[in-house]
Amino acid sequence: MEGGKSSNSFWHRALLINPYYFALLLLGMFAMNIYHVVSLEQSWTLSPIYFLGYALLQSLLEVLILVFIGNVIKTYLHKSIYYGFISMCFLFFTLHYVDLVLTRYMDISVYYGLHWVYDESFDNFIELLHLTGISISTWIFILTATFFLIPLFAIILYGLTEKLAAKKPVKLTHKGLVKTLCCLPIGLIALDVMVTPQVDRQQYHYYQRILPWKSTLLSQDELLIKMSTRIKKLPNEEETLKKVHSVPLSVEKKPNIYLFIVESLRQDFLTEKTAKNITAFRNENITFKKTFSSGNATQISWFSILHSNYPLHWAEAKKKWKSGSVPLQVLKKMGYKVHVYSAAQLKYYGLSDVMFGKKHYLADSYHVFPHYFPTQAWESDEKAVNTFINNMDKKGSKEGNVYVFFLESTHFNYSWPEKYPVNFRPISEEKTHLRVSNSLKNIELIKNRYRNSIHYMDSLFGKVMGTLKEKGLYKDSVVIFTGDHGEEFFEEGQLFHASHLSSMQTEPPIYMKLGNNQRAKECEVEDIVTSHVDIFPTVLDYVLGRQPFEVFDGESIFKKKRNGYVLSGRFNGPRAPNEFLISNGEEQCILRLSGKKTLQVRSFKGSEGKEVEVNSSAIKRQFSPIIQSLFN
Repeated sequence: MEGGKSSNSFWHRALLINPYYFALLLLGMFAMNIYHVVSLEQSWTLSPIYFLGYALLQSLLEVLILVFIGNVIKTYLHKSIYYGFISMCFLFFTLHYVDLVLTRYMDISVYYGLHWVYDESFDNFIELLHLTGISISTWIFILTATFFLIPLFAIILYGLTEKLAAKKPVKLTHKGLVKTLCCLPIGLIALDVMVTPQVDRQQYHYYQRILPWKSTLLSQDELLIKMSTRIKKLPNEEETLKKVHSVPLSVEKKPNIYLFIVESLRQDFLTEKTAKNITAFRNENITFKKTFSSGNATQISWFSILHSNYPLHWAEAKKKWKSGSVPLQVLKKMGYKVHVYSAAQLKYYGLSDVMFGKKHYLADSYHVFPHYFPTQAWESDEKAVNTFINNMDKKGSKEGNVYVFFLESTHFNYSWPEKYPVNFRPISEEKTHLRVSNSLKNIELIKNRYRNSIHYMDSLFGKVMGTLKEKGLYKDSVVIFTGDHGEEFFEEGQLFHASHLSSMQTEPPIYMKLGNNQRAKECEVEDIVTSHVDIFPTVLDYVLGRQPFEVFDGESIFKKKRNGYVLSGRFNGPRAPNEFLISNGEEQCILRLSGKKTLQVRSFKGSEGKEVEVNSSAIKRQFSPIIQSLFN
């Protein structure tokens, strides 16, 4: 009897925690769940209703688990530990808010973000902070204030709600809590069994990211492609260089090569009104049926452009490759000199060494003007272009040179000189990163900032082209103009870039001038689908009149039987992309590496750009050449 009374008294005993504090956390999470679904602006069909309900139940289960843990701590441990736990709960809630922002605008969860930040080197982490346009001192203040204010605010909020709990107590018993903790997972599993199989696979992938735990308890069966071998590794550097340097090379003419790599450049924003010089260049020279970047983030695209290799190898190259870009080494062997003019800080992700070798030894001149706060990107662009123009009268500048430009004005926060005409209004006067919270409402203001930055960058490009023409260097020159990736303005639900593999982020311009373009006209290159990896194989083919190397993933546009496929990788922090897009210019498939020999099909779009449900064997058959080329 005594034992029965004791048990009965325990189950009916009220919890010691302050229920109002945890109720506020729960209401906040409910509000975030609802806002996230509503902000997607989708029709209220089965998928959004189901995932919203699932998100609310996950939030309830999460808060009740915190209630249970808090009650145990308050019952058996010191008060200071309990208040530390209260602060941690509010920090946890804050992380959910950060997760909402990151997921909504970049399709990156806060936990994924923390994971790749953990993998970053300290130097590159500092570079990432610089890229936000916020000074390091401001970041230190923000982080310090956050770690001080969150615990302080949590304790104040808990104290206020505890007074309410004393006046109007709410009786929550151990029995009720345990029963609810047992029922909720069962309810979620029941929902999984009944509803998850009914949800379209693309809808499942689209909506699962809104969940607090980023997945239902029982995940939907994935469409998988099983391969017989592992994805192949980066080619051996010594063997690659041996192949390259064993081929004798000699050319009579060495036309100057000008490569422009512009940050975050969207092709459909390049019009006569926004970019008269670029559109004139485009209309006079070589364009293609469709063009792709090798990634939706800078580091992987830079690697692919300069190495002519798929972006899946970039992280391995960062660790192992010592000699820099193979195409540049080939050009150096032919007698070219390499000159770099950059507004970007090229040590970002160690790319300077990857592209130009240790201590940029491949570069005969190296001019880098990084734009750390308060310097703006347009200032660095201007310095890079003016330095190039001032160097044009130097001996040997008329032929045998490769000029590589990295321009940054078009990177958010999108900048141009204060005295430069503002051609597109209205604009957001504030810095773009401060407008993320209400950017859906004011997206046209941000777009106009972007258009103005393009207009200024175009003026610099026009200045370079005008100088080449003035000095008689334009006619025979090779000029390549491209963006490292595109930029999205919520057309498919995301903002800026590095979030997902949308056409806005992965289809920047690639325009070429190859001397008088006669050879390209004879090949009818307007029907070609091309990407970043094809740039240098094309340049080498043009200069040499042939393509003697089989060490690149890219192909010359002059090659008679091209494979016709492109690959673009998704941002994955300091790691190699594990999700990538493959396309033949009509159909498009997004795949994710799932283990060493398995590909998970994330989506498939038909020739009209609409999602199509297909089986794994059909996808493998459709894209067989490029899929097979990725594996040994």
